[in-house]
Amino acid sequence: MRLIKAIEEHARRTPQKTALSDGARTLTYGELLNEAARMAVKLKSADCQRLAIAGDNSIEWIVADIAALSMDIPVVPLPVFFTDAQRASVLASSGVTHIALAGALVPTAVQVLPPLPAGTSKITYTSGSTGAPKGVCLPQSGLEAVAEGIGEFLGSAYAGRHICALPLGVLLENVAGVYTALMTGASVFVPPLGAIGFQNPFRPDFGALLRGMVEAGATSVILVPELLRGLMAAVQKFALMPQALSFAAVGGAKVAPELLVQARLLGLPVYEGYGLSECGSVVAMNTPAQHRAGSAGRLLPHVRARVSGDEIVVDNPCFLGYLGEAPQGGAAFSTGDLGAIDADGFVTLQGRRKNLIITGFGRNISPEWVESELLAQPQIGQAVVYGEGAASLKALLVPAAEGADLKAAVAAANKNLAEYAQVTDLREIPRLRAEDGFMTGNGRIRRDRVLQHFCQGEKT
Repeated sequence: MRLIKAIEEHARRTPQKTALSDGARTLTYGELLNEAARMAVKLKSADCQRLAIAGDNSIEWIVADIAALSMDIPVVPLPVFFTDAQRASVLASSGVTHIALAGALVPTAVQVLPPLPAGTSKITYTSGSTGAPKGVCLPQSGLEAVAEGIGEFLGSAYAGRHICALPLGVLLENVAGVYTALMTGASVFVPPLGAIGFQNPFRPDFGALLRGMVEAGATSVILVPELLRGLMAAVQKFALMPQALSFAAVGGAKVAPELLVQARLLGLPVYEGYGLSECGSVVAMNTPAQHRAGSAGRLLPHVRARVSGDEIVVDNPCFLGYLGEAPQGGAAFSTGDLGAIDADGFVTLQGRRKNLIITGFGRNISPEWVESELLAQPQIGQAVVYGEGAASLKALLVPAAEGADLKAAVAAANKNLAEYAQVTDLREIPRLRAEDGFMTGNGRIRRDRVLQHFCQGEKT
């Protein structure tokens, strides 16, 4: 357990260095070990077999995770954005015997434990394109390889103060954020999400996020594209910069190179990455030292990947299998992502195979490419492109603000697109929300559901 050993080493060398803080409470590396040991005793006394961790971002959330790891107890993170039905599905399918919530340990009524692939340390649930969460079983060794690889790529850039802007129940924050920071000896600032503008995660207060980053002196943060756009707008609106920030990772969806350029012109050190739950979160990333424009970054040191039939295949995924299905340990994983890998290991993404549009002229177009150019326009908040079998592409657009000139924004985006990929028809729609079933919990649009609802009778 390399994460535990790293924390122990930091506690030995710098016992008074801050490991975790939430704005009201602080734990040094030495105190973190003690708190985790106390929680481990609780888990043992309760005969905990599988632990779900619920609730808002907190020090207690991280302590429970580390304590369970030290006891070889599989952990099931419960994202705060899951519905009651999704949470019930997760608890029932995973066989969770106890739930950790704000430092308390609550038993469940589970009596029969569903089988897990050997070596399962964490079960992370995807939001599911149909709304039913799907459990991805992961080994701790694979998660630690991801964190170590990120630390190796970033070096001192991650040795400052990382702020958790995503829910800890999201694997990206849990592993790439917290694990990496603790393994490299950084401090983790983990405020309640409401304190940094995410009281409602789908209607965030980006001014609060910006002020939180500035006040914390954050040196690193992980964002999804929509959060990056909101942060950029806040920087411009309030004329305020997070001066200490040295690295902002952006992932979760394809990012238009133009958006990254705009962010850097504002002074934000943003770098695109690429990841999958089945690979333990991050697969590739750009960094200040290793950056290639237009790419999703360089493969992490431990990742072996190739391209087969235009699809990216990972030969050594951090993946043991899906809960309730046959174990997959050791098998190559076909990602479903179309792309390329160059001789230096940099990954270029083109879109999802299942989303590919074939126009009436026989052109193959990844909608993510077109959408990324649309979303680079500040007037556009959300975009869904379609046009299967049509002469040209259409788009459903959500304005970023009331009165936004969507036609002008589309015209500007079309200038960066090949003629066959330009949008010729647009329709304004209301904001897409997870609570309406149109988005996953981590901000990805459920394309099929959106098109079915807004384009009835049209060819999509």
